[in-house]
Amino acid sequence: MYRNILCLALGLIIGIRLTDFFEYFQLTETQFGSTAITEIDDEATPQLPTEEELAQWLHNETRVLCMVLTMPKNHQTRVRKVKRTWGKRCNKLIFISSQQDQELGAIDVGVPEERNNLYPKMRKALEFVYKNYVEEYDWFLKADDDTFVIMENLRLLLYPYDPEAALYFGHRFRTTFPQGYMSGGAGYVISRDALRRLNLFAFNNTRFCPLNNMSEDRQIGFCLQNVGVVAGDSRDEEGRDRFLPMSLKNMLPTFPTDNWLHKLTFYEPVNETGSSSGISFHYVKNHEFEMYEFLLYRLRVFGTPLSQRTLPPRLEDKQLQNQMNYWSQENSTNPYAWLGQE
Repeated sequence: MYRNILCLALGLIIGIRLTDFFEYFQLTETQFGSTAITEIDDEATPQLPTEEELAQWLHNETRVLCMVLTMPKNHQTRVRKVKRTWGKRCNKLIFISSQQDQELGAIDVGVPEERNNLYPKMRKALEFVYKNYVEEYDWFLKADDDTFVIMENLRLLLYPYDPEAALYFGHRFRTTFPQGYMSGGAGYVISRDALRRLNLFAFNNTRFCPLNNMSEDRQIGFCLQNVGVVAGDSRDEEGRDRFLPMSLKNMLPTFPTDNWLHKLTFYEPVNETGSSSGISFHYVKNHEFEMYEFLLYRLRVFGTPLSQRTLPPRLEDKQLQNQMNYWSQENSTNPYAWLGQE
């Protein structure tokens, strides 16, 4: 009797297990597909890095030293604003002043604070940076203390180019010499080789780079041209400027034609402004630094689609040389009468 009961119980257990096992295969095949294959495919497919991961990688791959022109009266206002916002994303941040402040990172370059001294002051800054940091960084950014720079977009622009190429970028202006120069207010960024050429060849030659009291950005541009540094084109694919020499309120929604800018810019202005890969804004007021910081780095709009971008390819030597040759032979395309011709 007990033997029959035991056999019956065992049969029920085996039957339940076989039924469960059979149903499992049915569910796997009909409802879930090939679960095992799906897991293998997920593991075998490499996941693209996010933009945040790429930006973090670029921070150390494309190293930028930032030089910010300032003066002692702005140390506790603009300088602190820059340091708390965009300046903290530089690989190295130095404030160029006439008074040293170790806490802020301000250095005294020994030039009195006068507007006519901005060019000599910038020369001293470039000499200091060359002497102390030329081999530690790839690119060297000059900005004013009322400029806001989106460092991630700057690195994205610079990544394809070899810092050992004689090259610099910014908002290009036209003038009496062919290549023109980059706006100082919008900021300009020079390669390691450009910094080297300035210090080894330009600053030691009064014909290539005379020391005078003319505007800082124009004179640095003149020196760079005379030692073979090429002015690159930093506009986006639609021809919109990434470096803005004026504030956003003056640059949006269309390129301004009621002031001096449209007569000075090197390229013919496009009507639509506001590049989605913009890099800098000028004439930023003290209260606007935190506003830009909030809008750019903290505010997120629900439902706004964000496309995943990848890094542009690095240019090979021949590609880079061809691109630089093209830029070096460019003529201004601006149809407006130049300021100096009026």
